[in-house]
Amino acid sequence: MNLLPLPRRVRKLAGYCAKPRRITRVLEPVNRPEAEAYRLSIAKDGITLRAATPAGLFYAEQTLAQLREENEKRLPCMEITDWPDFPVRGFYHDVTRGKVPTLKTLLELAETCARYKINQLQLYVEHTYAYKNHPEVWKNSGALTAKEIKTLDARCAELHIDLVPSFSTFGHFYTWIHNKFPELNELERDVSGEPFCWWDRMMHYTLDCQNPKSIEIVREMIREVRPLFRSKYFNLCADETFDLGTGRNKALAEKVGKGRLYVDFLKQIMAAVKEADAIPMFWGDIIGHYPELLPEIPTEAIALDWDYGPELKSTKAELMEKSGRAFYICPGVSGWNAWLPNYGRAYKNITRFAKVGRKHGASGLLNTDWGDFGHVNTLGTTLPGLITGACSGWHVQSPALQLARFEKTVSQTCLGDSTGKLLELLSKYAGSSKATWPMVCWMYQPRSKDFPDDWFDAASGLPNDVLKNPAEAHVQALKKLQTLQKRIEKILTRCRPKDRLIVKEIQVGMLGMQVMEEIYLVRLHRAGKLSKSAVNPKESARRIGKLEHDLSFVWNKRNKPSELFRIQTVLKAIVKDLGK
Repeated sequence: MNLLPLPRRVRKLAGYCAKPRRITRVLEPVNRPEAEAYRLSIAKDGITLRAATPAGLFYAEQTLAQLREENEKRLPCMEITDWPDFPVRGFYHDVTRGKVPTLKTLLELAETCARYKINQLQLYVEHTYAYKNHPEVWKNSGALTAKEIKTLDARCAELHIDLVPSFSTFGHFYTWIHNKFPELNELERDVSGEPFCWWDRMMHYTLDCQNPKSIEIVREMIREVRPLFRSKYFNLCADETFDLGTGRNKALAEKVGKGRLYVDFLKQIMAAVKEADAIPMFWGDIIGHYPELLPEIPTEAIALDWDYGPELKSTKAELMEKSGRAFYICPGVSGWNAWLPNYGRAYKNITRFAKVGRKHGASGLLNTDWGDFGHVNTLGTTLPGLITGACSGWHVQSPALQLARFEKTVSQTCLGDSTGKLLELLSKYAGSSKATWPMVCWMYQPRSKDFPDDWFDAASGLPNDVLKNPAEAHVQALKKLQTLQKRIEKILTRCRPKDRLIVKEIQVGMLGMQVMEEIYLVRLHRAGKLSKSAVNPKESARRIGKLEHDLSFVWNKRNKPSELFRIQTVLKAIVKDLGK
């Protein structure tokens, strides 16, 4: 059986059900305490679905649908009993770092989540919602409208998916501050006239927590968007408040501590969420540094424990367990900052974190998909990571998650690859790259005033991160990518996924990773770090032009124009530079 997630108990019976004359749905207990447990019985004369809840019946239907796809002519008789490990199995999708999906794409994403038994969807928003009173904040961003959110919310409810609002309310206030409220910046400077920089938007800016207008703006945001969602939860984020206590509130932070500043403002935000009749969620990275203050946070608030590394060095799961509060573990698909997700890293991170979550009593697994640095990573290439999270959330110890088996199943059933080798090769491909998109952006976007000078080499002007590997390592990386690409392209010509755009998205991702290496090599040669040019700059410029064209094609198939122009600006600057 190549089902995802794989049912945990299957009893095979004699015979086949060729053309079921009846499908019976029964709401009744199935001797399991889990609310979404179900039993699927396939007999010669018909099919019976049993569950204690409508959600359980719905998941039985998802399993039946996959069985029918796998057995087109007749279904083998069997009895399946199945249930999830985590009550909440979520997918978290960034719609604010430059790319805003169309409503059609969001509805398709909800359908995909439902197929793999994901029951929570969160869309991350910093500024990409069309606030009534603040058009200056969201202009030219492709912002989501109230009507679009309500339509998506209604469809999610039909699919037994909880669409949870997730809005930045403390850190990550770059666009609000940059476009309209420079006086609310913790940093003591007016940034409204500074050129746009992805680094600044990712790392800065944090609200001035002592300015009464800051909490007023947050309350206004919450009051406006809360009625659009049926969910009883509201993710207020409050993560990565990097600037807190470094500017306007530096003296106060030195007196009472940054942790005190953080918790006091966080409690105000949570009060606003509760006033809007919702249960707050918050990212747990900051409070993890101040465990002594954790008891001050309302007990009903759900902490989101994120860690995106394969070794799980940053998880606060044990701390959250000891605190006695509900929490989710939050791994990631490892697609951000890259043209193609690092599937190997994502697999280790998600599957290992799921086991940690079960050990420490997490009530949910929320699998994250971010879009740092303009969101060049495409949604279609995220599918294997989404499925990894779905399967890990349903059954942590599932035999279907054994790496070789999992890669083969995903390749065949989801990517339309009859050889079963595609995901394995893509994993090798993504893991072979040494050049990174963020460093390329550092070279071609205006340099942030917040960059320390020692991040750049004085002689060449290149970021030190570009120089950390010998130039020859990038030569070898490019050769390996080119070799793997030939093998992958042979498979792609025969792939028949349901979503044909995925093939093109994979090709865009591969091209993007190769030209990043080429840009490194050109710049390293110019800096005297490579005696002989390994690439033809003009040929690389042509390939970057193709990348811009192909990215625009796949982008516009799934998304609003949003901020594609920012990526195009960088790519065109590179083409101009390489053509010198």
